[in-house]
Amino acid sequence: MRLVFVVLVTVMCWTTVSGTAVGAANDRTERPRADCAVTGLSSARATASLRLSHHGRTHSKAESTVTLRVPASWPLAADLLLSKKSAAYRHALRCLLRGEPAGQGRAAGTWGHSSVRITSGDAEFRVRLRADAWIDERRVVLGPWRIDVGLTRWTMRFSSPSALRSAHWDHVEMDPGTPGVEWARPMPSAGTGAHALVWKSPATSALSSDQIQVRTAPPWQRAWAARDGRDLNNISALGNVLWMAGATALALTAVRRARARPAGTPASSDEEDAMRRLGEWAPLSLALGTLGMLQFGSAAQDVVRGTTVSAVTGLVLAVLCRRGPVLPAVTGALGAAAVASSFLPSSVWALALTGVLALTAMSCGALAWVGQLLPVRRPVRLRVLLPSSVTLAAALVGCHVWMSDRAWGRVSWLGDPTTPEHAQKFESHLVGGLQEFASDGARWLMDYGFAVAPLAALALLRARGTSPSTSQTAPGPPDILLMLLLYTSVVTPAVAYYLNNGALTWIGIVLDMVVLRLLLLVGDRRATLAQRLETSGRPLRELFDESHRADFLARARQYRELHAGLRRLDGGQSDETTVTRAAVERRLRRMHQWRNSRASSGPAADRLPSRVTVVDIVLAWGPKATWWENGRQAAACAAVLAAPASILMVWRGWIANGSWETSTWGAAEAAFALLLWMLGWTGAGFLLGALWRLLPGRRGPARALWFTLAYALPTVLDAGGRTLMDEGLGDMAFDVSLTLLILTLTALAMDVETFRSERRYWPSRLSLLLSVYQLRYLALQAAYLIAQVVAAITIWQFVTDGGGPVEGPAKLLP
Repeated sequence: MRLVFVVLVTVMCWTTVSGTAVGAANDRTERPRADCAVTGLSSARATASLRLSHHGRTHSKAESTVTLRVPASWPLAADLLLSKKSAAYRHALRCLLRGEPAGQGRAAGTWGHSSVRITSGDAEFRVRLRADAWIDERRVVLGPWRIDVGLTRWTMRFSSPSALRSAHWDHVEMDPGTPGVEWARPMPSAGTGAHALVWKSPATSALSSDQIQVRTAPPWQRAWAARDGRDLNNISALGNVLWMAGATALALTAVRRARARPAGTPASSDEEDAMRRLGEWAPLSLALGTLGMLQFGSAAQDVVRGTTVSAVTGLVLAVLCRRGPVLPAVTGALGAAAVASSFLPSSVWALALTGVLALTAMSCGALAWVGQLLPVRRPVRLRVLLPSSVTLAAALVGCHVWMSDRAWGRVSWLGDPTTPEHAQKFESHLVGGLQEFASDGARWLMDYGFAVAPLAALALLRARGTSPSTSQTAPGPPDILLMLLLYTSVVTPAVAYYLNNGALTWIGIVLDMVVLRLLLLVGDRRATLAQRLETSGRPLRELFDESHRADFLARARQYRELHAGLRRLDGGQSDETTVTRAAVERRLRRMHQWRNSRASSGPAADRLPSRVTVVDIVLAWGPKATWWENGRQAAACAAVLAAPASILMVWRGWIANGSWETSTWGAAEAAFALLLWMLGWTGAGFLLGALWRLLPGRRGPARALWFTLAYALPTVLDAGGRTLMDEGLGDMAFDVSLTLLILTLTALAMDVETFRSERRYWPSRLSLLLSVYQLRYLALQAAYLIAQVVAAITIWQFVTDGGGPVEGPAKLLP
């Protein structure tokens, strides 16, 4: 515990040193002059515009542009050319935008730090300020504009900064977008474009800008989305709860089917333990998820309640681990300390300590429970568990403080850091952020609890697939249900999340069940191992087993050699092994006979299906002896490919558009999104391998294509719904394109691994693949793969060149 205390103290110091150092550095900064010389701005000229964009996005986007022409005679004009970090520059710009040098309000944050562009001339300085915001709150302040969001009507008001009240505003333009303006006060001077209104200043007097008001009725979709976070949150939460209830019902049904049909008779101890854990977690995850949906109230009032939820959750998970009294005692002690610290007076240190202790208690129980799912005999030791929990909790608290500090920098960049009021408001800002963290930390982590159920399902699949007494060559009905849980939880993206509301997200489970069932139905008719012998009519999957592999591998090699000889004959060549075409064809016909191995039952002699070759059968069986090993092999290949693809998706969805900076949870959410993308594509690879023998297609890329079609079908339907709601499609096409590329490369690797016994005869894997697919098939596969790469690059260029939306990233799950 001494080590834990030292780590906690170090983390607290780290989280507060940056703010203290910045404050000390600011104290040493030279204080700028207090006089703004507002009278020198009477000859300044200005223009302003506001544009609302409603179409192709969830929330309407507001874009403001203000251009100021400041006379060079203004005493502070030259300070505008200094560095943005200098006190004189901030003071001069603060005077222009506020006119109150001592003010420390948050309104300056609406201008945006990086949106200022300043150019100088002989007689004037031109200052251009651009800012944008999403209309998702009751009131949005953007530069000199204020947007009041009503239920169906929005009111825009223009108010010039106090220092520029006497300036000459040449014109003010407002474009509300479709369907236009209902009324305006005063009446505009002119109109431009389809809906824009313009107020022009008379030549003899200044424009009375403070009286400009405009009302518009936005499209109902954007009005609904703007109010959803407050007025319709319960409906959205109900949809998410229904999704979790569906996943819970699916998990419990799979456990019941697994108990009725164990992999071996009797079920192994590993299988019994895995069924118990999944059966325990399914209802618990529903309870935790529902608890996470509840709104506790304001952060200041709910620090104690949020901390108590974290402590109790950690203790319950620790008890469910059944590891003796030590783990629950340690988790309970950490939780009790967290609850006790939540009663301390609110300060940065006290709230940071509360957050670290609460999340350590919760993480300790959660990591201990998840550790049971690992393929190791001994549980994770406490000396590993406790430092890991402290590290995770400290990292989350540190990220939250760091993001709060960055948020403060954006809203106070024009403030005067040398004033006591600035320091007090900065501390108050950090305290408010840590109160939010202590109140919502448990709820935030519970939102990611959905990822634990598929891990428990994977543990049960491992126990069934590796059972020594199992005789299954393909997944059975209980395994298919467990794979469906994995598929719908982490592999497929969330669908039916319209207008910023999750009321229909439960439809995703229904769609996933339907498309996976359709895929398996197609496989029942078109899969290679589903084809029937010509004489007995028995399907290959009932007869072929691992004992046939060596014989069919040898026959597959002979088959390829004979076909190579036929191609030489077609080209006019001949050698001592290829005398006549008739002789080659007789050998091929003999090779098409079914010869049963001594170790398996079935007809002693029969003929293979006419449309199936020995190469097709070997490829359909896969590189490993069991479906579990095939799934693990494919997951390993997909994981390597998923790493760069996940980084690309997170960069596109979170970093490039600045979404990670929109909340204090942004950095942590981006990190978790990276893990979820990797988990999703790795899970897709596992399912491709586990279902390998049941999927339609003769070669690996064809199986990957069928699997991707099933993956894309709900996405296509969701794209249709988004189009009807006039929302952007986000990265849907890019996601499907990368999924197809990853699974195709994984399937190619699986086919090469199937013929690994011939690897020593070929200089490279590509040469082996050339032999397995034969030249004509490889050419088609190469063209197919190149087409996928070109499609992915084309989609990427489209979404990065401004053709696609730039709003926040789509969530993987509700």
